[in-house]
Amino acid sequence: MSSFISLNKFFLIEQCTIVQNNCVQRASLQVKELVNLYKSLAAYPSLSSAQILGTTSGRLSIQGSWSQRNLERKTDQRFLQNYDLNSDLTPVSIGFPVDITTELMSTLTKNEERRAVLRQVTIDNSTKQFIEIWDKQHFVKNYDLSALDVHGDVYTDMEFRSFEWSPDNTKILYIAEKKLPKSEPFYKQKSLDKKDKEKKEDDEATVGNEYIYKPHWGEQLVGKHRPVVAVLDTTMDTITVLPGIPDELSPGQVIWTKDQDIIGVAWKHEPIYLGITACTNRYSWIFVLKNGEYRNLSDEGCAVHSPRISPDGNYLVWLQRETGAVPHHNVHKLILRDLRMEKDHTIEIVEAVGTSKTINHSKQFYGIYGRLPRRCWSDDSQYLFFSTPQKNNIVSYIVNINTKDITEIKNDKSSLSVLDVKGNVIAFLNTSLLQPSSLMVGRFENEAANSGDIPKIALTTPMKIPGFEEMMYEQNEYSYNNDDSIKQFNYIYFGRKSGKVQSVPFIVIPHGGPHSSFANTFSLESAFFILAGFAVVLVNYRGSTGMGSATVEYLQGKVGNVDVKDCITATQETIKKYPWLDSKRIGLCGGSHGGFLVAHLSGQAPDLFKAVVAKNPVIDISTMFGTSDIPDCRNALTKEEKIAYLRNVCGVEAGILYNIITGPWPEDIDMLVKMRKCSPIIHVDKVKAPTLVCIGTKDLRVPSSQGTMWYNRLKINKVKTKMLVYDDNHQLSTASAEIDHIINDCLWLLEHTSKES
Repeated sequence: MSSFISLNKFFLIEQCTIVQNNCVQRASLQVKELVNLYKSLAAYPSLSSAQILGTTSGRLSIQGSWSQRNLERKTDQRFLQNYDLNSDLTPVSIGFPVDITTELMSTLTKNEERRAVLRQVTIDNSTKQFIEIWDKQHFVKNYDLSALDVHGDVYTDMEFRSFEWSPDNTKILYIAEKKLPKSEPFYKQKSLDKKDKEKKEDDEATVGNEYIYKPHWGEQLVGKHRPVVAVLDTTMDTITVLPGIPDELSPGQVIWTKDQDIIGVAWKHEPIYLGITACTNRYSWIFVLKNGEYRNLSDEGCAVHSPRISPDGNYLVWLQRETGAVPHHNVHKLILRDLRMEKDHTIEIVEAVGTSKTINHSKQFYGIYGRLPRRCWSDDSQYLFFSTPQKNNIVSYIVNINTKDITEIKNDKSSLSVLDVKGNVIAFLNTSLLQPSSLMVGRFENEAANSGDIPKIALTTPMKIPGFEEMMYEQNEYSYNNDDSIKQFNYIYFGRKSGKVQSVPFIVIPHGGPHSSFANTFSLESAFFILAGFAVVLVNYRGSTGMGSATVEYLQGKVGNVDVKDCITATQETIKKYPWLDSKRIGLCGGSHGGFLVAHLSGQAPDLFKAVVAKNPVIDISTMFGTSDIPDCRNALTKEEKIAYLRNVCGVEAGILYNIITGPWPEDIDMLVKMRKCSPIIHVDKVKAPTLVCIGTKDLRVPSSQGTMWYNRLKINKVKTKMLVYDDNHQLSTASAEIDHIINDCLWLLEHTSKES
């Protein structure tokens, strides 16, 4: 008998070993397949910008700037491709891609005879910036900005940067970091044999200031402390930092007028810097700098960006919205100013749309949420072209500055964005969830201002993705039958066209922000998930942009409630509409406020969702708002409560002196309690689903301690959890972080939504 037991025990051990080995082999094969899938998707380049050249000679060319992931170098490789066209815009030839990875920015003179390049290279283990000047035949000049030592690094970010030739084609205008005095410790032994230069540097250095904190503009703008306006004169070979900008303001987005004055945006950085990335509500002004004198052109109490001057130099337009105790991102007005008029007078061309507005051809328009293209005017300076999210698509428009009529540019169901406009020729980016970037070109005729019909020619054919022929995307809208002032939200289904009943697992993905939106554009992450066997549901809950300012503002004071409800509703409606989706195998994935929502959903609907991926999630607003680079992130509060908070806590903003020791603490405590009550941490003890947490140690928007808090609480509650920690910021978008977290996310979701689990 004992021998039988021993034999049986041996047999069971052997069987377990075989099963374990098979599991390891399957897991290894699965990882290999996912890595190959990521590699194949990483090979599809994305179009970032385009520039139209040479429209006056009949024939023209378009330069498209593309980026593509280079996995071996662990960076994005950028390249320029030239498309030569006939006068009727038919393609003649396409050039080979030219690598421009070391180019940070470039710009052409108006006559297209010279090109300036800001290049960053590493020499002797030191990173340096150079401005190169090229003509059509050779390399003309090179300026070593480190050696010239007039300012710090040139700004290349999307918020502040400029790089513009002057109308006379001799000067380059840009934004750079202000040169700060050198600092030394109180005690430093000096060399006994000094050269004159070293003595001069010692004389200029101050002591005891080397550890003074230098505030900066926050997430993704670390190191941006004090921007200045700089001008490189290529005739005199001099660099000048322009005086006249008040010390409490940070200038950016500068452009030339036809008289070679400077127009730009100035942000207020006193009393404190507030994060500006993804936050369009910061106090700012459109200004003009003329003969060293600074003057504001826009109204007080507003937030502005994207100043653009018409080709004839007579008109200036910009985007403007309210600021203060308002959502970080919301709808904008389009403002126009006639620069020929001396008096301060502006015209509102496009209003800040509350819900929707009927435009030409009875189309519904929901307002402007994006930036204006760098060149966005028709040749006669009478029409403007812009693109903006509208519900779950990106749509392009024409606006007549005289009649204020708005016309939608005709397009199929894909997203269409204006990249460049010159001589009435328009370069477009066309994309969808099923289609990577495509470059298109069209010519604007005045009749199109009413019809919206601009015939477009594709200059590039999107690369076909194997497996996508079985996939579809569908845009859905849902409206509640209740008394809510805002009843509608929308979501996108992306996945298989059909299948056996309850055969496909799916992932619900709410976006971050919270005031942003999912649009019908190509996404490597979404493509990766559906080719790995999932479907995805992208939810634009109430509070998202692209649906009018009232929808954005509706979420204030309702986070953790309205947005959670919309995600659950979208999940339930998706199950009803697409019967091949498996209602018992639903995953969650989201980052930032999307991480806030997936944490909430796993606690509020613990039996609905089987696996969770939370990336840099907001877990407790009450502990985060004082440590984030946007301490005004109080979406738990209504607008009125935010104003009260600003008056009581941020006294300088309201012009009221406030003693934080003797102030009305009970009111503040009530607000902190409300922030906590709407946070996921309240529901942590109800969470059942295995949870993967991904955090970035350099995240300034949502401190990594938020994700760590969630991880620790789940571990204490014996919920299966794992945390990935990256040396990255809020986006987790560096090459090494992206491939790791996307594949790990997928493995986690596959494991915990499998039929076996």
